[in-house]
Amino acid sequence: MYMKNIELKLQIDTFGGIVNALKRLRAKHKGKFLQTDTYYNCPNGRFKIRENNGNDFEIIFYQRPDKKASKVSFYLVSKIEKSQLKKEKNIFKEALGEKVVVKKQRDLWLYKNTRVHLDKVSGLGNYLELETEVEKAGKNAKKEHNKIINLLNLSKYKTCDKSYSDMVLR
Repeated sequence: MYMKNIELKLQIDTFGGIVNALKRLRAKHKGKFLQTDTYYNCPNGRFKIRENNGNDFEIIFYQRPDKKASKVSFYLVSKIEKSQLKKEKNIFKEALGEKVVVKKQRDLWLYKNTRVHLDKVSGLGNYLELETEVEKAGKNAKKEHNKIINLLNLSKYKTCDKSYSDMVLR
């Protein structure tokens, strides 16, 4: 069964003001992560293996439109063991072809049902991603999503319509 987010991605110059605002809102800091996302060719969405800090691994498939405004994303996630990582990567590379590898430093915050990602993406720069979990927020998901956009004063930043993988490939 698909999970669903309302997402927005913005290009950010610096994270200082955002972090201060998150602290004022009493958002919970959930950690810092070094992530490597290996994307594979996929005709009907995006498909990747994510490596978190070298000790947590996931297969992720997602579908979302390429538009600059907030958008709905449908996704599936499956955890894999470190012992399976190399084998899974080889299978996907042979079956689908490796598309691109994206490396980033992610600082993860949680405000109610919204994940706030402060990302330093290798070769691209600084970005902020909002992901409001629709199942957890229920009928208030869009309201919560818009509220955090306003609370963090995000309207002054440039929105992005592409995934990091597409931007790295450009």
